[in-house]
Amino acid sequence: MIHQPSPEQQGVLDLGLDSIRIRAGAGTGKTTTVAMVVANLVNTKQVEPERVLGITFTNKAAAELSDRIRENLASQIDDGRQVEVHTYHGFATQVLSEFASLAGLSSRIRVITPTFSRQLIGERFHRTRYDQLDITSPRMIDRIRMLGDRLADQLLLPADLPRLLDDADDVAKSRAEMLATLEGYEADKLRLGVVDYGDLVLLSSRLMILHPLLAAEVRSRYQVVVLDEYQDTNPAQRVLFNTIFGNGFPVIAVGDEDQTIYEWRGASAENFEMFLDHFPRSGGQHAHDLSLTTNRRSAPEILEVANHVRLRANPVANRLEPHGSVVGGQVITAWVGDAVAEADFVAARFEALHQEGAPWKSMAVLFRKNKDFAVVVDAMRRADIPVEVANLGGLLSVPEISDLRSWLTILERPGDSAAVAQILLGSRYRLGLADIAPLSAWVHSQDLDEDSEEVPAITILEAIEHCEEIELREEARKTLTHFFETYRGILVESQGVSLVETCRLVLDRTNAWRDMDSLPKNQRLTARLNIYRMLDLAEDWSPLGGRPSLGAFLEYLEAMEDEPAEELDSAHLSGEDAVTLVTVHRAKGLEWDIVAVPVVVHQSFPGRSIQHPDPLRFAEYVPPAFRIDHLLDEMPEDRQARDDFFKERNDIQEWRIAYVATTRAKHTLIVTGAYWYGLPEPKLKPSKPSELFEMVASHAQVNVRTHEEAPPRPAILAANEAEASPDPLFRGGWNEALRRTVETETTMADLAESLGVSVEFEEEVERLTDRLFDLGRIEPAVTSERTRVVSVTGLVTYAQCPKRFYWSDVDPLPRRRNPAAIAGTEFHRRIELFHRGQVPFDEVEPDLYDVPEEAVGPGGFHVFRESRFAAKQPALVEAPFELELDNGYRVRGRIDAVYDDEGRWEIVDFKSGRPSTDDARMVQLEAYAVAGLEVDFGLDTPTTMDVTFAYFGGGLTIETHHADREWTDTARSHLGALTADISQAAFEERPGRWCANCDFLGFCSPGQVWTSRP
Repeated sequence: MIHQPSPEQQGVLDLGLDSIRIRAGAGTGKTTTVAMVVANLVNTKQVEPERVLGITFTNKAAAELSDRIRENLASQIDDGRQVEVHTYHGFATQVLSEFASLAGLSSRIRVITPTFSRQLIGERFHRTRYDQLDITSPRMIDRIRMLGDRLADQLLLPADLPRLLDDADDVAKSRAEMLATLEGYEADKLRLGVVDYGDLVLLSSRLMILHPLLAAEVRSRYQVVVLDEYQDTNPAQRVLFNTIFGNGFPVIAVGDEDQTIYEWRGASAENFEMFLDHFPRSGGQHAHDLSLTTNRRSAPEILEVANHVRLRANPVANRLEPHGSVVGGQVITAWVGDAVAEADFVAARFEALHQEGAPWKSMAVLFRKNKDFAVVVDAMRRADIPVEVANLGGLLSVPEISDLRSWLTILERPGDSAAVAQILLGSRYRLGLADIAPLSAWVHSQDLDEDSEEVPAITILEAIEHCEEIELREEARKTLTHFFETYRGILVESQGVSLVETCRLVLDRTNAWRDMDSLPKNQRLTARLNIYRMLDLAEDWSPLGGRPSLGAFLEYLEAMEDEPAEELDSAHLSGEDAVTLVTVHRAKGLEWDIVAVPVVVHQSFPGRSIQHPDPLRFAEYVPPAFRIDHLLDEMPEDRQARDDFFKERNDIQEWRIAYVATTRAKHTLIVTGAYWYGLPEPKLKPSKPSELFEMVASHAQVNVRTHEEAPPRPAILAANEAEASPDPLFRGGWNEALRRTVETETTMADLAESLGVSVEFEEEVERLTDRLFDLGRIEPAVTSERTRVVSVTGLVTYAQCPKRFYWSDVDPLPRRRNPAAIAGTEFHRRIELFHRGQVPFDEVEPDLYDVPEEAVGPGGFHVFRESRFAAKQPALVEAPFELELDNGYRVRGRIDAVYDDEGRWEIVDFKSGRPSTDDARMVQLEAYAVAGLEVDFGLDTPTTMDVTFAYFGGGLTIETHHADREWTDTARSHLGALTADISQAAFEERPGRWCANCDFLGFCSPGQVWTSRP
């Protein structure tokens, strides 16, 4: 649908092909205006559609902008020509891909997400020694990554910052160690052939700066550039576009400086403010500066609130004026006793509005922080209101997703007792702490002897496997047995299946779908929407290297919980009739008829900064002298003055977020707060309304206040049950009994005395106390540094292809069922049986009922029977060994056979296949030869030694090497070199003939290139 331009929009169109800054306030039709501008240029200024470049921030916004432009041009263009629309990073990727060779990169650029960036930095961090950095800090890796991101925002590489002076302070020393780590991270990215988001803009900008002719080539392709959401760009993005399209080229920037809410990830408000200087008109004049102030979204009552909030962030901002077509708005505030009452208030208002005809999907609850989702989700469930949680951070806290995640966790990490406990204590198995305590006690009873320094590896899962040996309630024992059978079945069936199929398998085997179907209609819709979102995440997610393994996915969820990267994008909603629950950041760009904003309390919203971005106190921030923007030029030297400086910046940011929140609503805005939140804390004081709450309340048509003063803190923040469950002892229900017990410590003892069971009651209390609280008496075991161990097979794999070793041993991925390996194992088993004097299957009658069919028939074993190896009894058969190298590595393996002829040893490895010419295979004989000299096998040390491969595929082929002292010295040196490379994490791809049979070929580009050669 094509709109008639307003006078303000017509003013923009009249300027034509020129540099223009458009200040587009919230709800003023920014995207519509951009589409009108493009259509006007094509229709009246002879601009070719394909020579218009549109840039916006997210893929969703790019698709919407393309659609709007296409609608406006549909009647004028019928030959399929289109305007080119990219995201900011997408355009940088296009530039970098085209000229990648000049940056030392492949044209097929692989971009890694922030989570994988963190993974690579973490790997580098854990193998680096530090003198200054606190390696015990849980946030240190994120701090290093933050420094890397902020450097890229300022067009800096880690090597661009100078190294330490002798008199450097602790912050500078810490920053120097962070920079060294980031230099290693740069090397890792180069080795892997990947770039991160910061690299896209950094490298493309440097290319354009260093090669002006290339910038001119890109510039010549376009006649005009439209930059959408320009207020969210960082300094590096501004430089990229200024380098290509500065000096009078027509650039139209659209944005709202008062919606700059991404400064925490590098956005610079200076870009929008200084646009007139950065992108002058032809002839050097300042760019045109126009504003859109007519809000077509919100009712006048809501705009009054929004204008006051906006002026708090920007005292010189233009007021938003209401459009005459939007009427009938209302603003509601409520200040109640506690978080549960607050959530119930919002649910009740939504329910009343729904009964008046408002669809559920026309409503949303916007949160400042992820931690506040859970209590509102519970309130909506109690009110039977369907909800869609649009934030991953909030999604992980809802019950059905939390349970699924716990199941995934114990499949990958069976020692995670917290995940096991969550499942057992949850709604499906409904056990109590008293049922789990005996399992914990049994685990500790299985400790090694008191003199041992080993840490016991017994887990709660193993205790459940042995639950028949543990004193438990019979009902609990049956429940635990059922749980373990379910777990074991899922564990077996999940081997080798995809990540999303593993999730579906868990849902199927735990009857989660059936449980969801049994819920009331709205709760069923809520649960299914949440599960579908999680399944979409599992299906779309892919790791940096290798297949989407479960372990890597769990690490991804943990990282996303700490810092959700998706917060940078608007929420993607399903369209189902459900209330949206989303953070304010992800709500940017969206709108609803009815919006509630809870937890608007002092120091929560507007919030306070936990850590100011002060480069003089924190090493992860770039010092002002090296920044290309000027936001910190006025930063004071004095500590207190600097704190005030950064506090003021944080306050402005928080009021901008509040402005975004209030302008999402069309007709109804509900703002709430409460006195009490969180867990009981003796020193905790009741919350106070924030300045934002008071500001909204001053404009409210409805202002609910349930308490004039703070009520006593409730002992438990839980909802009152509408109807008490029938119970012969607790007439008011268990919830009421629990409240009474917390309020009066002797409640249960008094009840026991009135029933004449005081003695029994005290005995039970003592028994449960012992089980629950006396498990910490065992002294913690002392651990020693873990010895590095590698198998002979692993060393052979590493010598052949280090990347294959990585995916096999370091970060193991699922493997295909290998018939050749199974046949080889059976072949070795037959030879072992033969040498041990037992009858191999080849010699029994084929019709014997208990002989597996595949174990009967001719094969390599017959060739073995005719060889010299069958004619003599070996001194050792399937002899295990552990060889210690000088660098601390231990090499473990098993020798097929050792033949000892009066001190002359022949170590033999039997091969069921045909001879190979792969040099990597020699590592196996090298390890065997060195072990023959250095490991005590219970035999005399050999006087001479040969090592042999005996191939039995297609007939006998023998390859023997004489392992004299020179040979074994070289072998030992080779083993040391291989393990040293492993310790340095040298896991590059090494393609060769073996690629054709590699389990990991599907995601190994060098291997694919090798196998596709003619």
